[in-house]
Order: sequence, then structure tokens, then C-alpha cells
Amino acid sequence: MTTALAPAPAGAQNAASLAPPPAGITQLDSPPTATWRALHADGRVDTRIELKQLLGGREEVFVAGSDLAEILQVGRFWRPDVRKLVLRVDDQRLTFTVGARSVVGAQRAILLRTPVAFHEGQAWIPLEFLTDVLPELTARTVEVDPEQRRITLGQRRVNVTGLDIRRGEDTTELRLRLSEPLAFRVDDSRLHDLVIKIYGGALDPRDIALGQPQGLVNDVTSRQEKGFALVEVSLSELATRYQSLAEDEGTTILLRIEQAPVTLIPDPVPRGPHIVQTLPPESRGREVNVRRVVIDPGHGGTEVGAVGVGGLVEKDITLAVALQLERILERREDIEVVLTRTDDSFLGLVERTEMANREGADLFISLHCNAWADPRARGVETYFLAPAKSEWDAQVARTENTSTAAAEDLDFILWDLVQNLYIQESATLAEEVQTRLAEDLGLPNRGVKQAGFRVLVGAFMPAILVELGFLTNDDDASRLRDERWQRDAAEALADAIVEFRARMDALRERSR
Repeated sequence: MTTALAPAPAGAQNAASLAPPPAGITQLDSPPTATWRALHADGRVDTRIELKQLLGGREEVFVAGSDLAEILQVGRFWRPDVRKLVLRVDDQRLTFTVGARSVVGAQRAILLRTPVAFHEGQAWIPLEFLTDVLPELTARTVEVDPEQRRITLGQRRVNVTGLDIRRGEDTTELRLRLSEPLAFRVDDSRLHDLVIKIYGGALDPRDIALGQPQGLVNDVTSRQEKGFALVEVSLSELATRYQSLAEDEGTTILLRIEQAPVTLIPDPVPRGPHIVQTLPPESRGREVNVRRVVIDPGHGGTEVGAVGVGGLVEKDITLAVALQLERILERREDIEVVLTRTDDSFLGLVERTEMANREGADLFISLHCNAWADPRARGVETYFLAPAKSEWDAQVARTENTSTAAAEDLDFILWDLVQNLYIQESATLAEEVQTRLAEDLGLPNRGVKQAGFRVLVGAFMPAILVELGFLTNDDDASRLRDERWQRDAAEALADAIVEFRARMDALRERSR
């Protein structure tokens, strides 16, 4: 998310643009300068800093490395010989190099839109680091008030609150404590690693970490991402199986990791990345046996949905992709497809999930297209039903909910009673769909998210809502109107459904 700074007489205007500076751009010797107030919400820091617009003809605003260290209250190490600046922020060592866009640290490199600059004998950091990157890496929050020329730093309210590890004879149990029930998914595709993705999770990486090996767990690290938290668990080579489940009414995530019994002649270890076997959960909602899928082309009739570039209409795109998906699935697989509408007719939001329940569907997938005031916004995103965790997610839900008077008053008691049974399966389905669409179609991946979509409430099955792209973006719109792209999107959706079915079938087989 880009934080816009309002025009200021002395020069500070906008934190970032979407493109790096073009070749040949010049750095100003006497750049426009604006004085801003920087303070901590708890009152520890209240100081003045200078922001400078260093690049001629550009709006990017920079903050001096020394000022950045002061307002963050962190250690700073500056190496003038190689022009590298190192900041130690909340136990993370972040390295900036003059002329480079990458910020190295936190077990990864993050690209800024604008390179770090050199001015007055030190590194100057694009303000987008403070506004966009820092909240992703840490539990810190940053609020920018352009009118008051004020930057306020605080601490995010974390809901992933603790880590416990208990060692047994042949097992090790890892528990993540949550302050509220959150959906999660465990990725076991990496050798000796488990990665827990907690949707809507907010954490402080210092709290969710392991200093030394315990039992079958060698190491635990965590990091904050936009919209979710990631916890990476490095396993001992002795670990052979694991089980994931929720405890305490969803406020504890448990990984039970097991070591295989020692035998005189050890079993051969198959080659490949999956060295840790997934055990079925002890308790689940209903078993998911995917044989009938309800596809819901969003909007229809007088409810046209969003209108985009060149008059492109959401209801037409969703219907075209749904019809293609029906043909592909029924041709390739023994999966029966039911469409909530097959022509340009209107159907209320409640009636759509009622149809899915009446048909005894095993999955419900609602197709939509996005729209936004900023024409640069583009990409695909997939939602499952849960209270929104960001203003963007809530806004998307409000837009898609506009055809019902109850849109603003979603009854999440109903969600608790129904979708809670399937929230893990819905999250898994959303991941499969999001991955296939982003990878197969080459679209920007905006991730799996959660929000209160009225059309998903009341579905007695795993249910997701897919935003196929932005009608208001030129590139996305040209793809969405193309029949070949619509077929490719339907193929990707079909692949995701088949992969999800295979995953559910495998879990069911292992539980017998």
C-alpha cells in the first residue's frame, strides 16, 4: 500500500511511484525540503525530521538514515567505504545499499520502488520503507498525516500471542496461542520444514521464535506479511510425521510431530521433498467428498456489477468464465457442475447459497471481478468467509454485497455455526485456486484474504469468492474480455478444484 503525502510547499509530496526512476534522472544538489514531526504513540519520541525530494522531476521523498534510526530508536551502523547502512530493528538486521532497491534482512530481500540515495555524506532511505515495508516486517504501525506533516509510530495489536513447545518420548507438540480463532494452513512441501500461514494473524517476530532446538523442532522463526502471519518450523531429520489441528475453540494451533519407531532395518527413505508425512486431523467438520460443485457467476440481470474499461461489465465476464468452467470440468472429470445462473438473469445473494445447499453441493465458488478508483490496481485475489482483517478486504466485501439490504449487518453467529465447520477446507481451496490463477495466468498475486461476503454466508460446504482481475485496469480488462483468456482462467480453476479434491480424498483415505 502506498502512503500518499499531500502537497507541501517545501517539496515533500508523494512517498512513491509504481515505477523505478528512469535512466538519466538526476539527483538534486539543493533538493526541496520539508520539516515533519515524528512521534511515538506512547510519547517516547517526539522530534522533527527533514524529508527531501532528492530526484529531479520525481515525487519520491527520502528520509536520512540517521533520522530513521532516531525515530525508530534502533541501532545504526554506517559503512561509508561501501555505502551500506545497517539498522537493527526488533532483532532484525536490515541492510540498505546506496543505489540499490533491495532491503536485505528478515530472511529475504524486499524491493523498494526507488533506490536508496546518497546525500550529505549518508544514505537516504525512500519513505516507502517506513510506510509500506516496516509494518510488514515488524509489529510496528506507521500512520502518516500529510495535512499535519506528522508521522506517528505505534505497535500493532498482535493476535498470535505465544509459542509453547513440549517434548514427549517420541513426539514434540508445538502450540501457537491466539487471542481469537483464526484460520490457518500448514504447507509441508519444503524438506524438513513446516510453514504455518495464519490468515488475519498479526505477530511480533520476537515473540514467536525458538532460541535452541527442543525435541523434534530445530528452529522456529516468524514474520509478518500483509494480511497474514507466517511461522516457519524447522524439523529434526528424525521427524517423520506431523498432525495439525485447532484446540481451545480455535484459539490454539497445535502441531504434533512424531518420530518413527526405531527398527533394526530402517525403511528406505524415498527421494523427493516430502520427508514428513501428513497425518489426518483428529477432529474435522464434515468430510469433503467433491462430486458436485456449484459455480456462481456473480451479479446478472439488472445487477450488472462493476463497469470497467471500455464499458466492460462484470456480470458478462463472470458468466462467460463460469460456462467455460462447467464445460471443462464435466468433460475432464467426474464432477457434476451446477450454475446458479446460465443466462443474464438476476438472482439474489441468499438464493445463490440456498441453491447450493438444495443441490447438495460439495463446493461453492462465486466468481467476480474487481474495480478500483486507482487504475493501476490489478491482479487476482481469493476470499473465504470470515470477518475482514483490513480496510481493503472490507471495502471489496461492501462492494460485492450491495445487492442486499443486509449487507452491512452480516450475522457472524451464522458464520460460526456453519462456515466454522469448513473454514480450514475453505482456506485450503482458496489457496489452491489463488495459486493456480496467479501462476497459470501470470497475474499479480494479491493473495488469499478473508472478508464478510454475504453470498458465502449460509453455505453448508467449503465456499470461496474469486476476484478474477480488475475491470478498471487496462491490462486486466484486455485479458478479461478475451475469450481465450477466459478459457485459460476456467482451466486454471478446474485444475485447482481437481487438486483440492485429490487432497481431500487423500486425507479421507488416511483417516480410515
